[in-house]
Amino acid sequence: MKLSFFGAAGEVTGSCTLLDTGKTRLLIDCGLFHGEKAGVRNRADFPFDPKSIDAVLLTHAHVDHLGRLPRLIMQGYDGPVFATEATRLISKYMWVDAAKVQAEDTEGTGEGPIYTEKDIEKTFKRLRGVSYGEQVALPGGVTARFKDAGHILGSSFIEIGFNGTHVVFSGDVGNDDVPILRNTEPMQDADVVVMESTYGDRTHDSAVGRAELLKKVVIDAVKRRAVLMIPAFSLERTQEILYEMNAMVESGELAPVPVFLDAPLATDILPIYRQFPEYYDAEASATMLEGDDFFRFPGLKITRRMKESFTIDKVPSPKVIIAGSGMMGGGRIMRHLARYLPDKQNILLVVGFQAEGTLGRRIVDGSSMVRIDDEDVPVKAELRRIDAYSAHGDRDKMLRWLGTAHGAPRMVFCNHGERDQAEALAQTVQADGHAERAVVPEEGKEYEV
Repeated sequence: MKLSFFGAAGEVTGSCTLLDTGKTRLLIDCGLFHGEKAGVRNRADFPFDPKSIDAVLLTHAHVDHLGRLPRLIMQGYDGPVFATEATRLISKYMWVDAAKVQAEDTEGTGEGPIYTEKDIEKTFKRLRGVSYGEQVALPGGVTARFKDAGHILGSSFIEIGFNGTHVVFSGDVGNDDVPILRNTEPMQDADVVVMESTYGDRTHDSAVGRAELLKKVVIDAVKRRAVLMIPAFSLERTQEILYEMNAMVESGELAPVPVFLDAPLATDILPIYRQFPEYYDAEASATMLEGDDFFRFPGLKITRRMKESFTIDKVPSPKVIIAGSGMMGGGRIMRHLARYLPDKQNILLVVGFQAEGTLGRRIVDGSSMVRIDDEDVPVKAELRRIDAYSAHGDRDKMLRWLGTAHGAPRMVFCNHGERDQAEALAQTVQADGHAERAVVPEEGKEYEV
């Protein structure tokens, strides 16, 4: 068998891996690139023939894992696409939002989005929903099993078997003890593992005190009558924050404060969360059985339409604004950043990974001035971070998960991480005996496994 990486090799975005058994060619994920030169890379032809692929398997619904799939179909792929049922349902919303962002980014250039609504509809019809634990028969005697990765709703890692060899694709592995979702399932047989390395040499703060940290930030914002901006990924991070704020407000730990969910994509996805209670952990399941809709609480207002979004400006501080995008690369958070970043009284709370080349990364790295909508905006608001909200497992979590395999894999590929992070994790994996060999793949290179 051979593996080739066409994204997420020495970087975090653009996951796209080709597995060739000699009889069957499978594509695992087909994601968008973010950061510098993303537009050019996302428009480029695939470096392989899409018509040669027998099946596509999606680990989860984040656009850096499925955002280029409509392009693949536009360029000739006409086979099946397998994903969990929740991923299947969410995918359409993610593509529509991605096309909208692309249209905004290319306005006036004559380029337009990389795919249209018609392309999205055609792609969505190819998706086949599968259940966790279900074994899927693929062409050429290959089998695939989707298991709960605990990253976002419907996320999975995929175990692929062929002629007695088992290759595991981690997708994105979730942090431990996150709100709403169950923890990551263990592996079983794993001869080769393709493993994300987003936090390859880092550990997160304990998740146990995460809600307390959030409460403290909100209370501080209220005391100083500040605007608290929370750029949050519309899929999972936003739902986690709403879940924990609901618990704080309804228990009386936090007095109601105006909270605006200014994220149409996150709002669209909420009904899908309600549709899959079987994916919840014990605490979320108990809350739901008690009749508590943990996505609604006193003080929360959902601003679905743009007209409603502008009314937020008229509400006096203190107030909390939750808006996408999580890496501050577009979406409604941009308008709020432009308006409220210049005031040192306000607070910007970062709760997710900020990829290299993004506006969020520049702010986290200490830029005193950023460019938003062709205007220079001074960064004077206080920056705070809660890394424990990360939806990615840290170094220790990835090593624990790798240790759930029945015996050490003979080979581990550390992908989906900036090169320094991936190399650090690969060194640890091999030095500590978690695998016979660990490497950081190079984009476009073919590896015999």
